[in-house]
Amino acid sequence: MKIIIKYVWILFAGWILTSCITTQSVPIDQMEPGKIALPASVRKVALISRNFKFSIDTLSGYFKLDFRLRKGTKSDNLIIDSIGVTQSLDNLRKALLESGRFDEVFVYPFKAIDPRTGDKELPFTSGFIKSLCTESETDAVICLEMLSFFYSRHGGTTDRRIQAEASVKVNAIWSVYDPKRENPVDRFTHSETIKWNEFNNNNNKQYKLPGRKEGISIACGVAAKNYSKRIVPYWAESYRVIIGMNGSEWENALSFAAKNKWQSAASIWKKYLESPQKRVSGIASLNYAVAQEMLGDQEKANLWSEKATALLKTGEPGRIAREYAGILYQRKLKTVRLNSLLKNSQ
Repeated sequence: MKIIIKYVWILFAGWILTSCITTQSVPIDQMEPGKIALPASVRKVALISRNFKFSIDTLSGYFKLDFRLRKGTKSDNLIIDSIGVTQSLDNLRKALLESGRFDEVFVYPFKAIDPRTGDKELPFTSGFIKSLCTESETDAVICLEMLSFFYSRHGGTTDRRIQAEASVKVNAIWSVYDPKRENPVDRFTHSETIKWNEFNNNNNKQYKLPGRKEGISIACGVAAKNYSKRIVPYWAESYRVIIGMNGSEWENALSFAAKNKWQSAASIWKKYLESPQKRVSGIASLNYAVAQEMLGDQEKANLWSEKATALLKTGEPGRIAREYAGILYQRKLKTVRLNSLLKNSQ
């Protein structure tokens, strides 16, 4: 009877070990290719602004001070338009070059195309794009089709219930043209609001709020840089899922992973890779694969991910293993594309 009870407890302990799991998401920064499918052979681009505004934009040339709408002078508005466009193109140029995706970026001046207001703007013709590419000796054109912004600022109350604040809302339409295609490769509306408060998120240091010209210049530059992520590779935060099981070692491994100590976590999971219990071995293999990816060894990550999917057929662990295998496959495809996009021209 004692022997039977002993084996019952062993089986029960094994069931607890293999059935009780927890999951933990861990962040990983990985490079993503831009969302626009320009051929990798496009290494030189030209930037130009159409200087177009929609007639329905009734706030064009206006701004708000202390909650009251004001109208800028004609000369100020023209200067600010020039500043906004110039800063947008300059910051986009800088972001494109820093990414390594392009070898040269040619920027047309603000007055290359005369300002115009209308109800609708049509895409450039392929003939015009070809002429721009020939003139600038580039492979494609990125056009700031429309740029609009609205500046607002108000002072704070003496009791600081309302803090002094300034903001600029930027709306821009960007198009990417390939001279080999009749229509734009991409047309995208980018909207963003940049804000400042009197302490600039610093509790003790007071910050001088930017005026209209400075605020619009900064905001247009920031918005253009953020738009560049649509064109060039960029770093983005993603997540991976690891699985925990009962036992102090498994808990320690999850703790190490949460602290980004992947070598220490991997050393624990490595002990269970050859466990006779398939579920334990499968979960250890999955976690070990994630650790290898975090440590930069993509080949080992793929190897142990394959073992995990072979061992974990059902349930939540099986689903997580299959999803992770899919993530690694997509990352492999993206790596091939990134290598072609970021290949330095000799």
